[in-house]
Amino acid sequence: MTQPIITNLERDGDPRPFPAHGGAVLGNAGAMSMMLARFQPGWRWSTDIGPSAGSRSCGTRHLGYVLSGEMHVIMDDGTEMNLTPGDMFDLPAGHDAFVTSNEPCVMLDVSPEIAGYAKAPGASTDHYLDLVRRGYEAFNARDIDTLQTLLAKDVCHHVPGHGPLAGAHKGLDAVLGYYGDLAELTNDTFQAHLMELHGDGGGHVVATHQIIATRNGTTRVSRGSILFTFVGEKATDLLELRADIEGDDAFLS
Repeated sequence: MTQPIITNLERDGDPRPFPAHGGAVLGNAGAMSMMLARFQPGWRWSTDIGPSAGSRSCGTRHLGYVLSGEMHVIMDDGTEMNLTPGDMFDLPAGHDAFVTSNEPCVMLDVSPEIAGYAKAPGASTDHYLDLVRRGYEAFNARDIDTLQTLLAKDVCHHVPGHGPLAGAHKGLDAVLGYYGDLAELTNDTFQAHLMELHGDGGGHVVATHQIIATRNGTTRVSRGSILFTFVGEKATDLLELRADIEGDDAFLS
């Protein structure tokens, strides 16, 4: 029997103080990792963390929840947004942020990338991870042109289960058709949000994602993964795996 693991975030965590305006603490309990961050009024990423990280914008993706206070975020592309208490967020890498409230902005962050937060980033040595990131972005944006540059003409996407879209979709047109069918069945709400990537540096990448889609008034959230095989710059084989095959089949049937 697996034994429970309990740690105390404040007592056992790894502190990451900010030079002038607060700090964060990272904790782990078995497979659970979490960062609790307290950003004091006056905190700004580009001035409090940027110099030590060697970057003008944050290179960490954040998956979190705002407990108190407020923060303004500016993405590298110029997009701006506010984070307020009760907000859940998936904030991509490439942003600056600063506290706008008169009280500390307190957040919980469960992103797999938080282990490297407030540290100098390391250079990526696996180009295929970047290709998969581009693929997920293109899939969610319905960017067919980019998908065509990433998928081989003889690509095969293996879909598990016994639902209407299960089976091996062989060839670029068939794979793009499968993606189109997913969009059509869910009134264009189907999104696959990338959570974590693992690679071997030799053209194999495992991507874990969370799927959110609405069909016939019912919204389903489920998790899965895809094992990508690359030859050169093209993905030649996608083996899809799901945490709840029967549930996904029923949702799409």
